[in-house]
Amino acid sequence: MGSQPTTESAPPRPALPLPPASTRVDGAWQWGRYRAPFRKPDVGATLAKRFRLKEWHYVSLDTERLFLAFGLVQLGYVGNAFLYLVDKKQPTVAKEYTALSLLGRHLDFAESSVGGETRWKRRDAEIRVSWRGPRPESGAFRGAPAPELASPPGAWEVRLDLMLGEEHVRGGFRARAAEGLALLHDLGDARPAYTHKAAGLEARGSLRVGEEAIDLAGGLAVSDWTRSLAARETRWKWASFAGRAGGHSLGLNLSAEVYDDANGDSLENALWVDGRVQPLGGVEFDVPPIPGVEDWHIRSREGDEVDLVFRPLGARAQHLDMKVLQSDFVQPYGTFHGHVAGHRVDDLFGVVEDHLSVW
Repeated sequence: MGSQPTTESAPPRPALPLPPASTRVDGAWQWGRYRAPFRKPDVGATLAKRFRLKEWHYVSLDTERLFLAFGLVQLGYVGNAFLYLVDKKQPTVAKEYTALSLLGRHLDFAESSVGGETRWKRRDAEIRVSWRGPRPESGAFRGAPAPELASPPGAWEVRLDLMLGEEHVRGGFRARAAEGLALLHDLGDARPAYTHKAAGLEARGSLRVGEEAIDLAGGLAVSDWTRSLAARETRWKWASFAGRAGGHSLGLNLSAEVYDDANGDSLENALWVDGRVQPLGGVEFDVPPIPGVEDWHIRSREGDEVDLVFRPLGARAQHLDMKVLQSDFVQPYGTFHGHVAGHRVDDLFGVVEDHLSVW
C-alpha cells in the first residue's frame, strides 16, 4: 500500500496564485484557479435564481480501519443528505443513510467553505460540518506566518449522530485545512460556478458505531465545497482519494465534462502532496459497462501524467425522478493503482463517480 516517486515525471506546473478580495472586482468576474478560497463566494444568486442555485459539501475520511463519506446537498427544490460507512474488514458491505427534504427545510448551508456551518438535522439524524479557525478577513487566514503555503490555520469539524441501519453512529473528527484549489469558472449563459477542493487533510477524532469505539487518529480527509448556478443539464465524471505512504500524505481530485477549458481539460484537477497543491492536466475516464463492479481507467488526455486503474469494492447509486429534478449517478468506492505526477500509487482508497442531473 502506498506511493513512491516514479523514475520519470513531468515538470511541475506553476504554483496557483492567491485569490483577489472578491469573486467580482469592479463588476468583473475574477475567473481562474487559486490556492486559497474566497471569503464570500458570490455567484450572483438572486432570489429570482433560487432554484438555479446548487450547493453541496462532500467530505470523506480514510483510516486504516474504515472509509466514511457523506454529502450535504442543496438543490433548491429539494435538500439531500447521504452518508455511508465502509468497514475495511468487510469492504463489500457498506452501511448507508440517505434522506430527502422538500425545499431543503432540514438543511442549513454555510456562507462559505471557511465560514459558518452546514447542518442537516432531522429527528433521526444530524450531520454537521463547521469551520473552526480565523475568519477569512484576518491576515492569518491567507497563510501568515508562512504565506507561501496559503493554508488557513483552521479545520473543518464534523459531528455525526444518526442511525445506520440498526446501529447508532455518533462522534466526529477534525480535518486540518491545507492548501486548496479554489476555482471560479464561467459555465456560460451568465452561470458562474465556484468550488473549493482540498485533499489529503490530516484528521483525528473518534466514532462510536453501535457499542464499538473507533479511533480515527491518522486518518486523511477530503473536502469538496461547491456553489454554482449550474446548467439545467449537468454531467460529470469524478475521482477522489486521500492516502498515506512513506511518511507523505497524498490527495487527488480529478474530473471531466463539468469545469472544462476551451481545450476540454478540467480546471479542477489537482494532486496534493503533504498539504501542497499541484495542478494537473486534463484526463479521460473510461467507465465500464457495470461501473460498480468492473475496473475504471483514468488517463491523461496528453502525455503520461495520470494513468490510474480504479477497482470497485462496492457502490452507492441514486436514480431520482421528481419531474422538475432528475438525478442519476453511481459512486463506486474502492482502490486506486497506477501513477500520478511522478508518484506511484497502490491500494489507495477513494471513490469515482459518473453523474447526470437535470435540475
